[in-house]
Amino acid sequence: MKFPQVAGKDLNGVSHIIPEKLEGKLNFLVVAFQQWQVRPIETWVPFLQTLVTEHPQIQFYELPTLRKFNVLSQWIIDSGMRGGIHDKVMRARTITLYIDKSEFTKALDIPTEDTIYLFLVDCDGNILWRDTGVFSEEKETAVLNAISKFEDES
Repeated sequence: MKFPQVAGKDLNGVSHIIPEKLEGKLNFLVVAFQQWQVRPIETWVPFLQTLVTEHPQIQFYELPTLRKFNVLSQWIIDSGMRGGIHDKVMRARTITLYIDKSEFTKALDIPTEDTIYLFLVDCDGNILWRDTGVFSEEKETAVLNAISKFEDES
């Protein structure tokens, strides 16, 4: 399965094409649909920060995924999110997607917007690992195994 190509802007205002134009050789993508899902995402952040420090070829991004809105509404939503994230690096890692969610969720076989979705993808969009929900040691081990397998095959 491939991660579909989507476009968005990070909270610093920089445009991105996902997954092809992201910085990592591997990219860890956290897809969220609801504002309350910030808390489950936060359970992953310490692990992901360590991961990118120990593996410079890996980057991670948060992808708040919303339906299409007009430009003014997008600006208001992004300004609200920017106000809650003061770190420029974390703002650069938060890329808001204003897209056709039904098409996106269908392409990724996402059955519900009631949880976060996690994807480890290569720069061609190939999904090497996926899961849902809060961080756990089991999920950490699975991610590290997927990274090792990718590195062994590269």
